[in-house]
Amino acid sequence: MASYHRVLEVFGRSIDQKSLECDYDIHPWDILVNGERWSGKIRLVGFVDSFFLICYSGVSRFEHGLLIYKDDEIIRNTLKYADVTAKSLNLEVTNAKRIDEKKEEPAYFKFVSEKGGLDYNITALGHPIELTTQYPASSLKKYDIKLRKGRDMVMRKRIRRGVTQHNFLDLMHDSLRLGVVSQAELIGTIIGKTIGGSTFEDVAGKYFDALSGAKGSRNLALSGERT
Repeated sequence: MASYHRVLEVFGRSIDQKSLECDYDIHPWDILVNGERWSGKIRLVGFVDSFFLICYSGVSRFEHGLLIYKDDEIIRNTLKYADVTAKSLNLEVTNAKRIDEKKEEPAYFKFVSEKGGLDYNITALGHPIELTTQYPASSLKKYDIKLRKGRDMVMRKRIRRGVTQHNFLDLMHDSLRLGVVSQAELIGTIIGKTIGGSTFEDVAGKYFDALSGAKGSRNLALSGERT
């Protein structure tokens, strides 16, 4: 069996990518996937738009794994291309009120951090992975994942970024520092959401100021300078 790094490469991903958010071993007792506990070594590899859960043996010998989508646009497109409805997979709409009031597109990704508790609870669309990018529509599935937060604060912060959707400030960080989110995508997010009660003009102005200030920095990659 191939290395799990080879499996990531099949999906165009690598732990050396700028869009990597976390790359950690998870203890089997710290995670439940649809109520089941995996055995063996488990690796959580999180990116801006998705994350991978990989069971491996030895140094990096791939056994089995999952790809979980975090981005709702990707989820909607995946359902559309697979000709599968969210209802048939029991995926619940998480923004029903905003759909009616603000004409937003339906969102399905759900993340809940237990207040005063020990776990993150994630509900999203995903499918098993192997050394291929072609999967039958029947492989798509709703996944409920319960993940222990952990005690190490640095690790906890990185894991949270790896398994959650990125908000406005995260998208600014992605766009200016990582160069993985286009300005159009960021502006679309600004228009589609109300950030702290600010008007669109206020928020957009702050964004463009930040973007202009970043142009002279060698440490910040603009969206058009992807590597």
